[in-house]
Amino acid sequence: MLLPSGIDDFKDIIEGNYYYIDKTGLIGDLLRDGANVILITRPRRFGKSLNFSMLKYFFSNEKDYSYLFKGLKIENDEVARKHQNKYPVIHITFKDAKFQDWNMEFEMLKKIISKTYMEKKYLLESDKVERWDKNFIEKIIEGKGEYVDYAESLQRIVKMLEDHHGEKVILLIDEYDVPIESGYVNGYYEKVVDFMRGMLTAALKGNSSLFKGLLTGVYRVAKEDIFSGLNNLVVYTILDDFYSHYFGFTEEEVKKMLSDFNMEDKYEEIKEWYDGYFFGSTKSIYNPWSVINYISMKQPQAFWVNTSSNDLIRNLITESSTSVKEQISKLIAGEDIKKDIKISTALRDITYDKEAVWGLFLFSGYLTAKEKQIRGLKAHCTLAIPNRELRELYIDIFETWLRGMELEPHGTERLLEYLFEKNSEAFERDFNEILLKVSSYHTFADEAEKVYQAFVLGMLSVLGERYEVKSERESGFGRYDVVIIDRKVPRAIIMEFKVSEDDLVKDALKALEQIENKKYEADSRDRGIMDIVKVGIAFKGKSCSCSIA
Repeated sequence: MLLPSGIDDFKDIIEGNYYYIDKTGLIGDLLRDGANVILITRPRRFGKSLNFSMLKYFFSNEKDYSYLFKGLKIENDEVARKHQNKYPVIHITFKDAKFQDWNMEFEMLKKIISKTYMEKKYLLESDKVERWDKNFIEKIIEGKGEYVDYAESLQRIVKMLEDHHGEKVILLIDEYDVPIESGYVNGYYEKVVDFMRGMLTAALKGNSSLFKGLLTGVYRVAKEDIFSGLNNLVVYTILDDFYSHYFGFTEEEVKKMLSDFNMEDKYEEIKEWYDGYFFGSTKSIYNPWSVINYISMKQPQAFWVNTSSNDLIRNLITESSTSVKEQISKLIAGEDIKKDIKISTALRDITYDKEAVWGLFLFSGYLTAKEKQIRGLKAHCTLAIPNRELRELYIDIFETWLRGMELEPHGTERLLEYLFEKNSEAFERDFNEILLKVSSYHTFADEAEKVYQAFVLGMLSVLGERYEVKSERESGFGRYDVVIIDRKVPRAIIMEFKVSEDDLVKDALKALEQIENKKYEADSRDRGIMDIVKVGIAFKGKSCSCSIA
């Protein structure tokens, strides 16, 4: 049985006898949805393009594709079958519209639109299409249109198709936000937003020739940026229940797939690596791209994170504030964090809103919301790293960040061994060398203790295979700064940080006394760990002192 790795054309999968997980129920649900224009956002490689290809073949009246749906669930949906092969369909994707400057980007957008017109070239022979419209078709196909022509191109071809066929049109727009993200990354955000706003609003707002307008993307781009005035748009994000099981693989689907390929014994491994997404109230959504590649390769790898550039995510993390780094370190350590997430995303907000990055991480699939409460324009979410594949990416980003400061990530293990050996002199010597390097990259002015703590957590986060790292948890009579637990040997380190304004040695002793007085070791002892090293660390500028017990 063949696996459809990288194939997102529904016809190719069915005709090629590739393994297919039946998602045709989406067709009936969309038809029953009273919304005229629908945007569904999901992370990349979660089946958006394949589902839109499926919709095209089901609805298109240009050829009878009903044979593609033989034996699939949609055959039993009498309401949906009344709409089969009934409508003219426009299927346009912007997945390749990502260039480094606006001129090249606009040329690509023109080519994408011209290709769409080429597919409807038969309209030139229609006696129901006006002469001036035919002239417009030729101008677009030849790439000779003006800016305004391309901005109104989708609206006009929808009208021409209705004129020719006598039926309203289904407009499928895939990856609508790719040009917008590219504009943000490459510095032409306002220009691409202006164009996409004009084109999409013209095509989708109050268009009487439209039966359904369906869009997909990763982000719900802020309405004021793209969809201003588009009052008939309904948006379903990963926080909503609607369509939650049609993108990605469910637990049941993965188990059946493993059974079909005689790999039932790999269930725990595939779950650890690729499960963990929450879409609406549907739990245990698996990354479909990674599952397919895992079953093909027979071993776990970071398949999804290697499919395209993660530069935006990497840059957001390495250039982020101390608070963001600290909380990502907690996530890597297996902790959850709570955040208020804006449901719509204005990419430009990231430059001045430190909290906006969490929405970007969530909607693009780099984090998941285990719990959520939607309150107006925001959702109060409990965020977590969904699985091991993503955790490996975060660790790699932190390792790169450390190397950027000329630090060797694995040197952290040597520091920990100094602490377990209670060798304070060796620890201070090596750690002070590190602080000299770090001080070139960070200003230890405001919230200095948080800066030090975030940096230490960042260093420790890359050691997750061997060590469990926890921060700011309640234990005894207070909240400790950091606890490091060895997964192989029953031993632990408790660390308390203080910023010193006077005597480093004295303040390191105070930090140690705080561990003792507040009995921070209680949590570790409850786990049966008796070998516990207590470390008080005082920082002052580029220097530190530690006291160990």
